[in-house]
Amino acid sequence: MTTTSHTKTAVVDWEDPSRAVVVGVDGSERNQAAVAWASSQALGASRPLTLLHVLGDYGVPIPHHSMATDDERGRQVLRQIRTDLLSQHPGMAVRYQMAAGAAVSCLLDGSVDQAMLVVGKRGLSAIARTMIGSTSIAAAGRSRVPAVVVPDVWRQEDHADESIVVGVDPDELHEVALRFAFRHAQRLGVGVHLVFAIDPEPELARVHALEPDFYARAKELAAQRVEDALLPYRRTFPDVPVRHSEFRGHPGTALLDVATNAQMIVLGRNHSSRLGFPLGSLTRGVLHHSTVPVAVVPSP
Repeated sequence: MTTTSHTKTAVVDWEDPSRAVVVGVDGSERNQAAVAWASSQALGASRPLTLLHVLGDYGVPIPHHSMATDDERGRQVLRQIRTDLLSQHPGMAVRYQMAAGAAVSCLLDGSVDQAMLVVGKRGLSAIARTMIGSTSIAAAGRSRVPAVVVPDVWRQEDHADESIVVGVDPDELHEVALRFAFRHAQRLGVGVHLVFAIDPEPELARVHALEPDFYARAKELAAQRVEDALLPYRRTFPDVPVRHSEFRGHPGTALLDVATNAQMIVLGRNHSSRLGFPLGSLTRGVLHHSTVPVAVVPSP
């Protein structure tokens, strides 16, 4: 995967138009939102769509259970979804594939050289969201391509005019995530809203108590860094309206509050290892609690 220098917007391999949008399919009603979102992205970007169904890896044989039955059921589900999509969009390139094994590994392997991985997220209570580590969030933490987690109640057509929100760190701006957001905003004809928050550590809070203008100066410096980083994107995407908002407090709270009027949250991920779970607590928190699709974009 390649990028340009810091003076230009980052260009990455998954932007190749021949690469597909891959969506994890399980055939459930809950999964329909992820399939619909993925198909809309594939159509809008003139990309192929790959429907990926994973057969479970049971480890040891289960009495009276036939994997052949699961295989045929999965193929029926895939064929039906493909037929439904082609009936709505006759010219669409839709293919499907099956894999057997651990769900996260199969999703990663099936999308590693494609444009995007899309997975669904089941609606959960506030308590349950803090306790589970779902397949979708694990995939987002390890994917080599942008991974988008779509809530099961999402209806893209209801949010077509809303902006794309990007969480940024003024001290370490994620160029690939910014380009991902701007490219999608340009294609969708919407704006980009950058959000950052200043959440002083306790020690800095004591400094702030002694220096009343501490927060104001920190906010001004952070805003200038963000504005400087935006210059190449303003030049490359002049038709995309862009603004940024600064908040005081936890950045996850700021993002979720702003994203109540957004169609996507974009977050950068600075590690691409498939061996661990490199998502930070902020990204995991946003993935758990967001009611809008969240795209996690890895750095090359």
